[in-house]
Amino acid sequence: MPFRFLDLPPEIRDQVYHEVLSSDNARLPPSTDDSPASYKYDLSILLANRKIHHEAKKAFQDNVFVKITTPWRESIGQISTEGRVPILTTGPKAADFVSFHLGVWIDAPGAPSQGSSVSMLICLEDLPLFTRMWHFSNLSHQSLNKHLRLKLTLQDPHLPHRKVPKDLQTRLLRPFGIVKELGSFSIQGATVLPSVEEALKKEQATPDPSAEECLESAIALKDAGNNALQTGNYAAALQHYTEAFAAIHITVSGRKRYIHADGYYVREVTSGHYKGQRCDYVRLIIRVQLVANVIQTYLKMADWEEARFWGKRSIILFRSSLTGDGDDNLANAEKWRWVKESVNMGFPATPQMGKIFFRTALASKELGLRKEYENLVRAAAVYLPSEGAVQTELRMLDERKT
Repeated sequence: MPFRFLDLPPEIRDQVYHEVLSSDNARLPPSTDDSPASYKYDLSILLANRKIHHEAKKAFQDNVFVKITTPWRESIGQISTEGRVPILTTGPKAADFVSFHLGVWIDAPGAPSQGSSVSMLICLEDLPLFTRMWHFSNLSHQSLNKHLRLKLTLQDPHLPHRKVPKDLQTRLLRPFGIVKELGSFSIQGATVLPSVEEALKKEQATPDPSAEECLESAIALKDAGNNALQTGNYAAALQHYTEAFAAIHITVSGRKRYIHADGYYVREVTSGHYKGQRCDYVRLIIRVQLVANVIQTYLKMADWEEARFWGKRSIILFRSSLTGDGDDNLANAEKWRWVKESVNMGFPATPQMGKIFFRTALASKELGLRKEYENLVRAAAVYLPSEGAVQTELRMLDERKT
């Protein structure tokens, strides 16, 4: 006898609807390291028959969507590429969409009229990515937010007169706590619970840590990672290093690191360990130290592939910044003539860079990449001419050649 879906108990059918139609299950991983995730909803179940359409529609309505509208059309590309925020749809479809729980209107005095605005639709789960990108932009471009107006519209799109639950209000509004110093800010629509609004405004009123505080926090977290590394707690070490990167606005996602808020560090350090130096130089030194320590951690874990990956990535980026050569071949000896010249260029983290060369060499050696290993050891010797371990490895190379 053929199986009839509608013969299943209602609670089982509801589970199926949610499995098919939830945003969590519709989410697809990024197609490349630099692209955002995406969503693909299979809505064909809504076409089965009237009863299934009625039941499944309720499940789809459990998804929470945020509609963002702005007069700046170029913002779509920025949000998607820089913020890696998955955008469900844009243009007329997004403009006509009314089943959103939160409407976000952003503009500025003198901005193009509302008739030339553009809308985009995102999932609630990705709202923190959007506000974080906005936060980084404001750090890089000081006083940006003072020229912007933000209006939020909170609603239950399916029952307009029903109150939005507190936990959902919190998830919808609290991500905007890091969007500070706005020219104007308002919330309309459904009544916002006083406790939710108070928590939001308190966070918005809390100043961001200064560049000096960010640097000091990163140093403290790096030191904590070093202590964990020395005691053999490698997972904790890597976690501390990741948090240290985050403290100076560098996010780590798998094998990618994204650098944000560069403009925030273009100034002189006025307090702390590095008083009198440039914040951006200090930040660069900490970055290179962290990479060197991450590589060392992977070496201790005997994870040669990860150690080599992070070392090779940093070396290629370093070489490309100095010579414009982005070739990833480290085995070609002809590609290393720039090393001696770079020592005289005044790079602020030369010793730390030397450690990256040497530790990457050790990983290459374990992986049997002989030519790459030799080139990296000789490069490390240029940066660390007095380092005993480097000189020992160099002597071993020379002895093999004689």
